[in-house]
Parts: sequence; C-alpha cells; structure tokens
Amino acid sequence: MLSFLLSLGLGFGAIDLDELPMTQVQSIVNEVVQQLDSSLSVKPSVVVSNRKDPTPLGAISYTSGRCVIVINPNPDAWAQWGRFLNADNKPNWQEIIAASAAHEVGHCMRESRQFVTQFTVQDPQHQALSGSAQLSGSHESVFKQELFADAVALIYAREFAGPNAEPVVEAMINSRERFADNDPTHSTGAYLKALKSMDVTRHAAESMGQAASRLLNDVSIAAL
Repeated sequence: MLSFLLSLGLGFGAIDLDELPMTQVQSIVNEVVQQLDSSLSVKPSVVVSNRKDPTPLGAISYTSGRCVIVINPNPDAWAQWGRFLNADNKPNWQEIIAASAAHEVGHCMRESRQFVTQFTVQDPQHQALSGSAQLSGSHESVFKQELFADAVALIYAREFAGPNAEPVVEAMINSRERFADNDPTHSTGAYLKALKSMDVTRHAAESMGQAASRLLNDVSIAAL
C-alpha cells in the first residue's frame, strides 16, 4: 500500500473519528475520484476496511491496472491525519484531505508506472542516498512513486482548491519536510517547492498524469 501518510513520525497532534468522521473522508474521496475520472484509464474502487497498518488512506495498484483506494478507520491509523491537519489549518481541512485523495488517485494513474521507469532523480540529497541502505533499489522506486503522486496532488490543489490552494500546498510541503528524516522515500519537499513556483496549468487535452510527468521533468536542478 502506498500512501500520502505512509511514514510514521512523532510530534503531531492525533486526530480521532469524532473530529474527522469517516463518512466525511469517504465523501471527499468519492468526489475526487469523480473529478479525476478523465485522467484515469480505469476508475479505482473506494473501500472502507479496518486494517492494522498505520495508514488512514492509501492506494493498492495492481499490475492489471485495477486500483483500490482504501479508507482505514482504525483509530491508530486515523490519528495519522494529525500529520497534516491541525487547529491552524482547520478551515482548509476539506481541501487538504481532497489533495491527499488526489495523491492516492495519482498512484492509480497509468503514467505513474511510466514515470518510475523513465525518471532520473535530480535532488542532490537523494542522489547522495542512492545506492545506500536508505535509498536503494525498491526504495528509490517508492520515492519516484511518491513524487509523482505528490505532483498530482499539487496540480489538483491548484485546479480545484481555489483560494485555498496555497495553504494546501504549504501543508504538503511542511509535512514532507517535517518527517523527511524518518523516511527519505517520502522526502519530496525539494521538488514540491520547485513545482510551487512553476505554472502547473495543464496543456490542452493533457491528463493530470501527463502534466505531472512533464512538470517533474521540467524541474530545474538549480531549483532543488
């Protein structure tokens, strides 16, 4: 399972099901899937499943093209929403959760696999880690998958979050930077900062996955 909320970290405020009802998240996820339908070759299923893993929202992508987005209301997993959601950004919770859902939909996009096989990591931090125990082989592949899905989430926020887009992007960057040391495979902050300064408007007839791939390949090494 790949997730915007995959790596564990300490020092965040826990969120419970009273503060953030599961039905609210389910409604947001379903809406995002509908919004991104034209960018998907196969529409993902959305299921609610109480699982032991520590992720409240994740995607399982199969080689057949089938994809399932899993909402996990396990209280320990649900607490992980506190990595992104807090009292300061509560007015933007709806949009932040929607961007998280867009990230998971990004894992379901056909372009995600193509991006992983073709993209060369430019971030000097990750180049230094390449070949090490921290970022090698499958770990680098996970980093590319997370980077692609984060780019989809950022583009989604710019398109659908309106005036709240920038607080949503800031929440993404802050979380990635805050928990980078715990899991370098999710340390996409440098790329997100570079994308934040770019025009991420999609070209005519361009899917969101195609836009994410193009923009990440256009990121300047000097900007990282």
